[in-house]
Formats: sequence, structure tokens, C-alpha cells
Amino acid sequence: MQPQETSEVMDADTIQSSITSPVETNAPQAPEHVRVRAVVHLGTPGDVHCGRGVNQALDVIRILDDHSIPSCVVGVKALVYYGSYRVPIDWEICVPTEQFDQAIALFTSSPLTETYEVWHPIQPQLRSLVHTYPHFHLRGVEFYFILMPTFDCLVDPNPDLCEKSHSGIPYPKLEPFARSLLGTQNYSDLEDLIDAMDLTAEWGNEHLPLDDPPDREYLEKKNAMFEAALPEDLPGGRLGLLSLSPRPRREWEKMVGGKQRRIGDETPRERFITRFRKVGSGDPRENTRREV
Repeated sequence: MQPQETSEVMDADTIQSSITSPVETNAPQAPEHVRVRAVVHLGTPGDVHCGRGVNQALDVIRILDDHSIPSCVVGVKALVYYGSYRVPIDWEICVPTEQFDQAIALFTSSPLTETYEVWHPIQPQLRSLVHTYPHFHLRGVEFYFILMPTFDCLVDPNPDLCEKSHSGIPYPKLEPFARSLLGTQNYSDLEDLIDAMDLTAEWGNEHLPLDDPPDREYLEKKNAMFEAALPEDLPGGRLGLLSLSPRPRREWEKMVGGKQRRIGDETPRERFITRFRKVGSGDPRENTRREV
């Protein structure tokens, strides 16, 4: 069943209220009986399919750039850029925390509300604040994006720290992207990045702060935000908190040491060096046939 269409447009104050109080969001809600599904991905009847949405994402990035707001694509789309086989739907677009409200205001005020609308919030997830951020839909087109602040993903969208795909989409460079996943303890995504780029223990020794002390203040603040953002009846909520005493070197060595183990039985091991990389394959970023 498709979610109900809505013509409601929210202003920046309403959006910001839903961010600071994510459990009591005022954003458009999906019908109760379909909320357990990814309702934001079902689309609206009559929406035009736009392929992977690269051109539409470029439009959003250009709008931000025209207002001097640097941005880059993070999340699963960035993992796919580096060669992961994940299947993304939403484009997660990171902007500086200090310009986050400005970016929201752009897409929730005229004239952009004629083109974009606030869409159904996604479902709460452990170790994630993404459901608390504004989620937008391109009217009439099967394209969705989420704005998120640098505080959350620890990615700096400064152009000097980003690189552009052959399509022109800015993504964080490999080193800062890996650092961000390590710093946010997003180990499942980091495993994907390791396998996609065939990263080694030596690469981590050279490029990552494996022995630096943790930023305890950041971790405590993030945990408090996680707890505030999750419904009280969500099972296992405490399991979604970040460790205040992470051991990045141990985690890194465990992840790079597990590349062969993560190759599934359905994949011929003699032909693959990781679950995403064939023997003799080149850097996936250089494949111009990929829409990224």
C-alpha cells in the first residue's frame, strides 16, 4: 500500500523543532499500518523514475553551492562510489553544522517549495540520527534526499577534503571518509569501505588515528542524542550507544583481517580478493560506466 500524498509544506522552525525533538516530530507521517516498512521508498503514484538520481543530486548540490553552503554526499551512496555493492535509496547530503539551519530554510521556503517537499520521516534506527533530519522529495520524481550536519557524520564537506566522481558528485576523500567511519564507530560501513577499496592494515597505520585517545565529549553528546531520538519502546536501545572507550586499532585490525572471511560461499574465492573486488580489478572510482 502506498503512503498518502500530502501537500503540507513545513517551515524551517517546524523542521528544526522536529530535529531537536525527534520522537515528537511534526513531519508528515505515514499511515500507522505501514510505518514498519520503509514508506519513504515507496514513492508517490505517478512519480517519474530518474535512474540513480545523479542529475537530481547535482541540482541539490548546486543550489547549496549557489548559497555558499559546501556539501558532499555521505552514507551508502559514498560507499557505492568507493565500490560497495550496497543498494542505496536516499541521498544523504552533509553540510556544515553551522549552516545546517540555513540549508533547511532554503528547501522549506519559496521558491524551492514549488520543487521540493518535506517527505515522510524514515524509521528510527539504532546508532543513527538520520531519522531526525529533514527528508525531502522532488515533486513528481522518484528522488529523495536527507540533509545532515557535519557533527553527525564527522565529514568536512570543504572542497579540499572532497573529490568529485566522473559525474561531478562530491564525495569525501578516502582518508577523511575512513576516519569519519572510525570516529563514529560505524564499523559495518567501514567494513564495506575496506572490502570495496581492499584496504590493508598498513594503510590504516599510515592514514588513520588508530592510537589517538577518544573524543569522550563528542561520544557522550552523541549517545545522549541517540537516547533522546529513540522511542522508549524500541527494544535494544541501549545496544545502540557508542563505546566511550573504543579501541580503534583493535577494531581496524580485526576488520582488515576479516576480508577473506566476509567473502560469501556464493562467490568463487579464487576470483575475488574481497567480496566486492575481483582479482586484477582496478580502482572502482575509475570505472566511468558507473552512475555515481
